[in-house]
Amino acid sequence: MKEDALQVVKLRNEFYRDNYRKVVAALLFSFFVILTLASALFYIVTHPPAPRYIAMAADGRIAPLVAFSHPNLSNAAVLEWANTAATAAYSYNFVNYRQALQQAADYFTPEGKQMFFAAIKSSNNLQAVISKKLIVSAVATGVPVILEQGLLADRYTWKVQIPMLITFQSASQFSQQAVTVTMLIVRVSTLTSAHGIGIAQFIVSGGGGITG
Repeated sequence: MKEDALQVVKLRNEFYRDNYRKVVAALLFSFFVILTLASALFYIVTHPPAPRYIAMAADGRIAPLVAFSHPNLSNAAVLEWANTAATAAYSYNFVNYRQALQQAADYFTPEGKQMFFAAIKSSNNLQAVISKKLIVSAVATGVPVILEQGLLADRYTWKVQIPMLITFQSASQFSQQAVTVTMLIVRVSTLTSAHGIGIAQFIVSGGGGITG
C-alpha cells in the first residue's frame, strides 16, 4: 500500500515536471515571437519605405513620371500639340474672343501667357476684330518643324516653327495674313498642363495689321 502511494506521488511529480517544461518552452517560444515581432515593428517604424508618386493623365489613366530635364512626348506629339495651340491662338471672333483667348492661354506657361496677351494688345488686331465684327481663323500652310531641342534652364525645351495663314472675315470684309509662328515649348507639371508642356515664348513674324 505504501509502495502504491509512493508510485502515485512519483507519477504526479513526473506529470507536473513534464508539464512545467512544456509551459516554460511555450513561454520561451512566445517571448521570442514577441521579440521578433517587436524588432520587425521597430524596423518598419524607423525605416519607412520611400514614398511612391504617380501621375494621372487627363482621362484618369496612370501616366509615367518624367523629370523636367527629359522629354515626356515624342517629337511628333509635340509638333501636333504645337499646331493645335497655334491654331487655337487665332480662332476667335468679335463675340467669343474673351472665352476663346482664355482657352488658348491654357497652352501657355504663366510667363508665356503674359507675352501672348501683350502681343495681341500691341498688334491692335483684337480692337479691329471687335470694331469690324470679324471672325478670325488660322491654318498651317506648311509642316511644323523643330528648330532646336534640348535643356534650357534645367528644363527640356523645343523650339518649334509653323507657317500659318490667318484669315479675318466678316459679311463685308475679307483679308488674310501669312505669318510665321515661332514658339518655345518647355516641360511643365501635369498639374498645370495635361500634356506636361507649355508655351514659354510665342513670336509671330510677318503679316502686319488688319487691312480693309
